Amino acid sequence: MDDFIVGYLFALNAIFTWGIASLVYKFGLGKTEVKATLFFRLCCVSLGTFLFSLFFSTFQILSTLTDQQLVDALIASSISGLSVTIGDIFYFSSLKKIDVSRAYPLTQLSLVFVYPLAFIFFGEEIKFSVLIGGALILSSVFLLSRKDKPEQTKNQEKVSSEAHSKDLIEGVLFALIAAFLWAVAYASFHQTRIITGDVFVSNFLRVIIATICIGIYGLFQQEFFEAFKTENRSTLKYYLYIGLAGALSLGLADSFFMKAAEINGLIITSTITASTPLVQQFLSIMILKEKFRKKFLIAVLLIIFGNYVILFL
Repeated sequence: MDDFIVGYLFALNAIFTWGIASLVYKFGLGKTEVKATLFFRLCCVSLGTFLFSLFFSTFQILSTLTDQQLVDALIASSISGLSVTIGDIFYFSSLKKIDVSRAYPLTQLSLVFVYPLAFIFFGEEIKFSVLIGGALILSSVFLLSRKDKPEQTKNQEKVSSEAHSKDLIEGVLFALIAAFLWAVAYASFHQTRIITGDVFVSNFLRVIIATICIGIYGLFQQEFFEAFKTENRSTLKYYLYIGLAGALSLGLADSFFMKAAEINGLIITSTITASTPLVQQFLSIMILKEKFRKKFLIAVLLIIFGNYVILFL
């Protein structure tokens, strides 16, 4: 099988896993607190990435690195782990302000930040076909994020606008900050992978560093440990749902994403995975029985055409 197709399949795996996880996050965050959710999820992801590393790789590769390479890998892992974690805080905060169908598409603007980072730090070529394909995919993403205009009176519209305008602005801002931080996280994760030569061990390094840092910081911010307190046992199952989704998403899907980037480059892989909101919408229709809209079909066509441009032109 052609290497490019293998990388494309890795990217598709990441897309579906991220789409499923986003629904679980939204469901669970309705019952939990952001900071407590973040730390509990990191603990689950740390365990998950450790097991994935044992199964798919070996930690002996770290012994083959020079002292300078090990230091560089730890620095890149720290940047990636902290960037993705702080980005998650902003994303979860965004979900508290606006709905997932608006927040998640906005985070796909990380693509805009990935392009210059990949060009500057990794010397990747930004092909015109990739720019066109990326524009088509992002167009479909924002088409999906548009909300239906409810039928209501002018007075109702005015009250609703005043009540939700602040949440909307903050939610959009938080999602955009998350997009930038996630782009930084992927670029530094890519650098760690280049240094170590392994995706799964690199992913474990960044996650465990983030978990340790948040754990230490949590000593001064007890909200991070709420999930572990006895009085919160009634909501423990929701933390577990989010933890499992995080282990599969941040733990496994991110590793597959980086495997795809190793084969096809960070720019092409990021462009392809920008279509994740389409999968999320499809799953929302199939699983959550959300309303089917005509714009969904238009978005499908835009994403198919966008991927065709990337793959064949």
